Amino acid sequence: MLKTMIQVVAFLSLICAMVLVVIEPMAWPALAGAGLLVLGTLWERFYYRGSEGGGPGWQPTAERFRDEESGALVTVWFNPSTGERRYVDQGAAPPA
Repeated sequence: MLKTMIQVVAFLSLICAMVLVVIEPMAWPALAGAGLLVLGTLWERFYYRGSEGGGPGWQPTAERFRDEESGALVTVWFNPSTGERRYVDQGAAPPA
């Protein structure tokens, strides 16, 4: 949800910067900054997604359980290079 909101803000800032550059061509640094913001958010979204949405090095395990508070089915993801474990709602990617 937060990532989507940041992407929406990034795209809106890009559109505003494009309009500003049309009105005042010397405002190109605003366009460059907004473009970098959009590229950064897209890079983060697709680079850290990985093959199954877990990001580089993350793999789902066979461990699954039902969360007592939310009632959601949770899958355990494991990163063998760091030993870190993440608990994620089944079907969702672990947070990056």
